[in-house]
Amino acid sequence: MKNRGVLLHISSLPSPYGIGTLGVEAYNFVDFLAKSGQAIWQILPIGPTSYGDSPYSALSAFAFNPYFIDLDLLVKENLINADDLPVKVNSGRVNYENLFNTRYKILNKAYQNRYLVKDEFELFIKEEAYWLNDYALFMVIKKHNDNKAWNEWPDGLKYKRCDAIRSFTFNYSDEINEYKFYQFLAFRQWNNLKKYANKKGISIMGDMPIYCAYDSSDVWATPHYFRLDNELKPTFVAGCPPDGFSPDGQLWGNPLYNYDLMKKNNYFWWVKRVKHSLKLFDILRIDHFRGFAGYYAIPYGDKTAKNGHWEKGPKYRLFKAIKNECPNANIVAENLGFLTKDVFELLDKCEYPGMNIFQFELGDGKNRVPLKKGFKENNIFYSGTHDNQTIMSFYNELDENNKKLIDKLCDIKFTDRPNLKIIEFCMKQACKYTIIPLQDYLGLTDDLGRMNIPSTSMGNWTYRTRKSDFSEGLSAFMLEVSKLD
Repeated sequence: MKNRGVLLHISSLPSPYGIGTLGVEAYNFVDFLAKSGQAIWQILPIGPTSYGDSPYSALSAFAFNPYFIDLDLLVKENLINADDLPVKVNSGRVNYENLFNTRYKILNKAYQNRYLVKDEFELFIKEEAYWLNDYALFMVIKKHNDNKAWNEWPDGLKYKRCDAIRSFTFNYSDEINEYKFYQFLAFRQWNNLKKYANKKGISIMGDMPIYCAYDSSDVWATPHYFRLDNELKPTFVAGCPPDGFSPDGQLWGNPLYNYDLMKKNNYFWWVKRVKHSLKLFDILRIDHFRGFAGYYAIPYGDKTAKNGHWEKGPKYRLFKAIKNECPNANIVAENLGFLTKDVFELLDKCEYPGMNIFQFELGDGKNRVPLKKGFKENNIFYSGTHDNQTIMSFYNELDENNKKLIDKLCDIKFTDRPNLKIIEFCMKQACKYTIIPLQDYLGLTDDLGRMNIPSTSMGNWTYRTRKSDFSEGLSAFMLEVSKLD
């Protein structure tokens, strides 16, 4: 049986409070998916965002973004009062700066009433201590150092010297506890939503970035797992080499892993991270899978990715450790980008589904070619991802010859809506899974619906839906098209 799904991040759900949350509209979306013949809800990484607002560069590889905590649910639990709610606004775009300046003040009111959930909160602290303690401490130190990156903190805190950490923890213990409470609220709301989705026949596909942000609790708390020098500066950072799209390559800036050390304890940190994610998601998509076969290393301080070089990754050894601890893990590999023989060999050995993107299968953007045949049945077929143009902008920007190619391939007539015909084509492919971004169902162009433009640092991740987007007509089309073989 083929599984159909929709890609839409939590932040993009309707909400009167500036960003999508884990409240009523998330439950409504689950209902919409169920009646529309869908089986998968794919989201983006859920970590707390920082400068640039990217969920792929979070402050923690384990924590939940507190912005997703639903405020109306807190009112129902008497953790805050209705008078504490912010002024309702139209959906619009996500304003992360406003959230940063206002949302924690409201959540603090819930913390003052934590006695109402005392037992649950204490159990959460105990069960999640393996990451929660470091994260909460990190966030409070950051707060009291003008939100600077941890490498700019005073040396005692930067290097985690025992006396400095002990003193800070004693002086700010209540604030540290408060940040733990925010995580408790987010995880509890998420777990309730996931249970509801699963009962409705909807599986949640989460997304795990391969790299950690340098300014994250993970790098600060466990610097030995990363390639840092004696001053805790990265020696090499992550990115992609130059290609036809980017002559300078892509400089991501994330510190690389110290795989030599990780190998000695059988990749304990990675196993812990994957097990944590599998508690939250039914399916786990691992981003930049090719980096486990071989990764691109760029000298720290370089302004472009031109001077980088390839190094061997941990390959199957890492995934063998994961399989030993998580034998039934449902993992998907994001196998896009510059792929070499060793990447395909690793994917085959892991037996994970890979990805095919309609836009990418048509060529390199300059020399388009007919869609190739014979996709792996176990793969996932997408019209596009969060990094792509919307399918309508992609189609509209084709030159005349390539547009004719697509028209013929997808049987697009003058009176048709091209996005819907392309979605029909995607559904007919042999792949076991087909996932479509909601923006492509809605036929939005980039100015209204694009989620992210790679290699740009600002203005992304702000797309929002409206209640009216989830119409009966759209649901009926999704139900019908999902039956295609």
